[in-house]
Formats: sequence, C-alpha cells, structure tokens
Amino acid sequence: MKTLSLSKTIAVSLGALIVLLAVVFTLKAETPILNLKGGSKLVYSMQSASVTSDATVILNTLAPTVSFKWKTSETVYGKVIFSNESFNSGRMISSKLIEDQKGDYGFFWISKVMFTELSAGKTSFNLNGNEKTEGVVKAGVEQMEVRVNGAMKSIDVIHAKTVTPGGGVDFYVLNDVNNPLIIKMTTTAGGFSLTEITE
Repeated sequence: MKTLSLSKTIAVSLGALIVLLAVVFTLKAETPILNLKGGSKLVYSMQSASVTSDATVILNTLAPTVSFKWKTSETVYGKVIFSNESFNSGRMISSKLIEDQKGDYGFFWISKVMFTELSAGKTSFNLNGNEKTEGVVKAGVEQMEVRVNGAMKSIDVIHAKTVTPGGGVDFYVLNDVNNPLIIKMTTTAGGFSLTEITE
C-alpha cells in the first residue's frame, strides 16, 4: 500500500511540475525581450569623429511595420516609416539619421530577413541598388546592459561583424525576430548606441 501511495504522490508531483514548466516556457516564449509599443522612447548616443550628441526616438508602431519620430539637439522631429518591404527584407542600413522619404533605410532596426540570415550564421549583405556594398555575419550571441524604465536590464543581442575587407561595421541587434532593434553600431566614421529606454 505504501509503495502505491508513494507512486501516486510522485506521479502527481511530476504532473504538477510538468504543467508548471509548460506554463513558464509558454509565458517566456510569448513575452518579448523589450515591451516596446506606441509612445515608447529610446535615447541613443550618436558619435562621429568630432561630435557626440543624443537622438531621441519616439516609437509610433512596431507592427506590421516600424514608424517613429526622432529629434536631436540640432534637428526638429522627423518622421520615419519603413515600407513593409524594407522591414521584411530591406538591405539598406543607415549609421546616421538622414531624410528618407521612401522608407528604404533601416534606421535603428534591421530587416527581418537580415535578422534571420544572421541568426542562421549566413553572411547578410547590405545593398546599394543591386551592388553588394558589404557583408556582415554573426559573431555570436552576447549580453548587453541597457537602462529600461530607470533600471539596468541585461538583454541578449546578436553581434554582427563585417566580413568584407574594406568594411568596419560592427553592430549588436536585439535577439528578437519581431523587434530586430539595433542596440549599438560602430563604423570607421562613428556610430550610435542605445543608452535608455522608456517602454
């Protein structure tokens, strides 16, 4: 009798543990790394050879495409809207804020197809028209610290490095296919890094 009772107890305990783990993993899978939404504010430090300034990004939408407003101390708000094509499979990344009426450039976000290629370890090429200007490849998954809602948070990022001889691009993108946000980018001329997020 005692053996049967012990078996039942173990079976019930294991069943409860399996249910608990299933709930935890389901919640983890559905919880985004960063909970960005309309009104979320991101502050980037922009660096060039001689100047450092801040750029504030106010997110409007993240899905089905990215749109946001931005300002620096020298520039009034501009509005950027990625076309669906650019957000899904675009090949143009800008390391500085410029006017982009067509929504072709990936400002602060890379496209989902580039993210998928980097995740799989494939070389992902930036394009200028049909010309491959440089390629980047995954250099590993790392953790970075970012201030989120006033507290430091550790986030997983994909580290991507240039693989072409004349390159010099090094960037870190949030390890989230639905929000492939560039956390930090460095180039031979400067770059930018995310310093603070208000979700």
